[in-house]
Amino acid sequence: MEIARSLKDAENAFRDFVEFSLERNLGESWTEKCGLPATRVESWREHKAQAETDLVPNTGEERLLYYAPFEDLYELVRQNWIGDLQSTFTDRDKLITFLAIIEHYRHPDIQRRELFVHQKHLILGVTGEIRAKIVAYRSLLDVGREGYPRIEYIKDSLGNIWMPGKPRRVKTNLTLHPGMKIEYIVQAQDPDELPLEYRIHGDRWQSGNILFLEVTEKLMKKQAQINITIRSSRKYHAYPLGYDDRVVFEYQILPKRENSTPDN
Repeated sequence: MEIARSLKDAENAFRDFVEFSLERNLGESWTEKCGLPATRVESWREHKAQAETDLVPNTGEERLLYYAPFEDLYELVRQNWIGDLQSTFTDRDKLITFLAIIEHYRHPDIQRRELFVHQKHLILGVTGEIRAKIVAYRSLLDVGREGYPRIEYIKDSLGNIWMPGKPRRVKTNLTLHPGMKIEYIVQAQDPDELPLEYRIHGDRWQSGNILFLEVTEKLMKKQAQINITIRSSRKYHAYPLGYDDRVVFEYQILPKRENSTPDN
């Protein structure tokens, strides 16, 4: 796996998990109870607002913690260790050390250099352990036992996003037409780092995590539900239909308008 991608995936998975656990334990007003000064939280909001003016905003909205510096992540871990974080990672100092390694190697100057083999192994080991522990704990919460892979993130080419803690049915409020093609990027992880397979809406299972949906007349429906599922290479799976995790994207699909051309 590309080192930069591994660092980014682990960082995002951790930020998602921290915000999910803070919301779960402190409620929707977690920013007021997390132990950080209001000025720091306000700076996250300012950075988020600026990013949304520079880029087309995503439907589903990225988490506020995506805009927090690492020093604030360290403080959130210290202030809110008892609970999900402790249950997931066990050793607080070790976790902070792992985060410091991610922060160091994600720096653009570092990434422009060729890394030594031992540095690459260090990065893959650290990022893999963080993601595996999060997946194991989420599996325990969701299905009552550890060992099943979980979806960490999905984004479609129309800007809709799913992240942990959000409803597993993404109501996009968008209208599609036959002939359109939608691309999905799926980020998932197995707690034992086993290979995963991905499937969209009954198509064949595939090893790649980029999925494509071609909208056909058979899919036309007021509330068309597009299922995205994953499974590990194990013989057993979390659900009877043979998959380990699933997220549904919902669209309205109407007949193609006259004098229109298919969307790419």
